[in-house]
Amino acid sequence: MPYQAEISRANPTCFLFLVDHSTSMNEPVMGIEGNPKKSEFVAEALNRVLQSLVVSASKDLDIRPYYQVGVIGYGSEIRSILPGADDDTHLAWINDVYQNPLRIEDRIRQEPDGDGGFIDIKVKFPVWVEPYSRGNTPMRQVLEEAHRILSGWVEEHPDSYPPTVINLTDGQSNDGKVSTAAENLCSLATADGNVLLITLHTSSHPYDQPVLYPHDPEQMPDFASRAMFNMSSPMPDNLRRAAEEITGLEVDTRARGIVYNADIAGIVQGLEIGTRPANLS
Repeated sequence: MPYQAEISRANPTCFLFLVDHSTSMNEPVMGIEGNPKKSEFVAEALNRVLQSLVVSASKDLDIRPYYQVGVIGYGSEIRSILPGADDDTHLAWINDVYQNPLRIEDRIRQEPDGDGGFIDIKVKFPVWVEPYSRGNTPMRQVLEEAHRILSGWVEEHPDSYPPTVINLTDGQSNDGKVSTAAENLCSLATADGNVLLITLHTSSHPYDQPVLYPHDPEQMPDFASRAMFNMSSPMPDNLRRAAEEITGLEVDTRARGIVYNADIAGIVQGLEIGTRPANLS
């Protein structure tokens, strides 16, 4: 069965994050005053998921090259925003990601004190990605760039767990139909399965109803959301089980890898689900 390859030094996998940098990402999540701006929240969530990938690749005080990672912003321009990424592939090994944050911040985290209260603990927080919001939404072009990057990757790693592409956006494409670009991207494959395209969409409107991992396009509210449904990959069993575990919902075996009109929790959960290692050696 597909999507069961062991992830190891010899057969790593790849995570490619596509980050909407359009001007509308300057609005608060769900349009609710007091929520962070979408651009700020996405940057924070990506920094946390990169840190989680570093931790999951850590064995015996060594960070093993289990993953290559890329972060591509798309708005007024399409560009790599991950420090230390290769100039051509826009990818970096996870051990190199660990070595190349933009900066390390001091943060305060509350932990139980054992007596029913909490104490403040100072922790180090690496920052790799900064918020940005300017321009339109050239989604077709960024999917074509993802195809360019990953076509070489699957040739170099023919037996690996296939790459996962996670598209974080708040809207539809401004540069034409994306269906062909998405189909071409998802046609790339290793011996273990096709490239996975996951869509994490958040709204600017507080009354929009979230749709989590639907299995039928008729569950989507309009034409634009149905187009996003169709371009998102069917969820393999390992991701579907992770979605059930993390969300507490029953996820249909026909579900697609999309959350639509997600709130803050929905985006965080979507990132955790999409980057859950399937089978680390």
